[in-house]
Amino acid sequence: MNLAELLHASAARHTNRPGVTDVRSGRSLSYGQLAREAERVATFLIAQGVEPGQRIGLVAPNALAYLPAAFGLLATGACLTPLASHLTQAETAQIMTEVQVNGCLSWPKAARLSAREGGVIMSGGECDGFTFWWTDRGAQGPTEFRQLNPAFVRFTSGTTASSKGVVLSHEATAARVQAADSVLSFSEEDRVLWVLPLAYHFAVTIVAYVRAGAHILLCPDTLPRTLVDSVRRLGPSVLYASPLHFERMASLEPSEPLTSVRVCLSTSAPITAAVMERFESIYGVPVGQAYGIIEAGLPCINLRSDDLPATSVGRPVPGYEIAVFSDEGERLAPGALGEIAVRGNGLFSAYYTPWRLREHITRDGWFLTGDIGWLDEGGALYLKSRKKAVIFVAGLKFFPEEVEDCINRFPGIQESRVFARSHARLGEVPCAEVVLDSSGCDLDALRAHCARVLSPYKVPLEFTVVAAVPRTPGGKILRRSVRTEEAQVSVERP
Repeated sequence: MNLAELLHASAARHTNRPGVTDVRSGRSLSYGQLAREAERVATFLIAQGVEPGQRIGLVAPNALAYLPAAFGLLATGACLTPLASHLTQAETAQIMTEVQVNGCLSWPKAARLSAREGGVIMSGGECDGFTFWWTDRGAQGPTEFRQLNPAFVRFTSGTTASSKGVVLSHEATAARVQAADSVLSFSEEDRVLWVLPLAYHFAVTIVAYVRAGAHILLCPDTLPRTLVDSVRRLGPSVLYASPLHFERMASLEPSEPLTSVRVCLSTSAPITAAVMERFESIYGVPVGQAYGIIEAGLPCINLRSDDLPATSVGRPVPGYEIAVFSDEGERLAPGALGEIAVRGNGLFSAYYTPWRLREHITRDGWFLTGDIGWLDEGGALYLKSRKKAVIFVAGLKFFPEEVEDCINRFPGIQESRVFARSHARLGEVPCAEVVLDSSGCDLDALRAHCARVLSPYKVPLEFTVVAAVPRTPGGKILRRSVRTEEAQVSVERP
């Protein structure tokens, strides 16, 4: 199969219905127009010699043109390698080298990704001015790659380690969409306010909306007041965003309920109960959450429509199983903390660099996610932390989220990030970056608060005030590097 078939099926059913609208400009493409524009891109790429199984990069912003460019590229049988437009040339070059990208399709304002001259420019249509050029046309890639019917090579967020190229097949992506939709129940009547980067979230969610014939409202301006105004003006039924978006919207003054929204879903990172409670108290809409990972899709969803606690990411959706394992590989009972594993039809096919097929990574079909959590007696999943984010101080270990929860409860703190710094005698020590709200904060008092609540080895050695904690484009807190250039004030433990 090919995912472009889902677009054409929706275009046949909903030819004149709006498929995607740019909120800022007001311009729209109907499903019929979207399908024709995707065909235009596919015809252009095939004319340049693009073939099934080749890795083709796509550089484009969150705009109307991204959808026909992506579906058109997929329709050729080539494998789409999203290259986010915010990446530096060095970061983009690294991805292109690791995935052995054969060629690249990029929007007119993109920086050149190759020193080679040439390139063919598209003329006419929504992707007018897009340029295609070959970067390494002859690169074959691993022997098994083409046999997988690959649709995407997506890179993990790399919050605690270097990113990995994840190969997703057309079949696995379609299975993910079907599984998620069995819970989310999208239809042609839905209007989806879209605020996440298309380069990171196209593979499941956008494909799901297109499959359902929903109307996608691209909102490039994600300032909290703009988002609230957009919801009131456009009346979307679905708001799918990151915890950061919900936190910022919840920080605004009290407001009228958002009566049009039937599904309010947070993904890409854990969301705190405090943010969910504050958002619901202001807007009258409960915030659900989904467990989203590149290797598996959305294996768990909590829509807050039943008896599940808000802090759970939900029970497994149809087609998936969830288990928790110990470090020794023993499957743990409900309530026990361990590494989360996923099994199901929507799992990825391989890691690209170094090349490893899924069956060489999984254990009896279980993919170990690297996330730490537990299951309750009813099968609902709860997240604790990333396995690699654990901080070890003199042989004692703890999770940074525990310390962040303590810090974030202190008056004057808007958000925080706790990370490990190497130490000659102790191995590691915890440090914290904090973002202050308008009321400000006494850092000495904050340290004293942490010392009262936490065990001594968990209290950050240093508190540093920053303008914002570093995050991935999807909203996850970055823990793999220590940032000091934005530091304004710091207090060290004596």
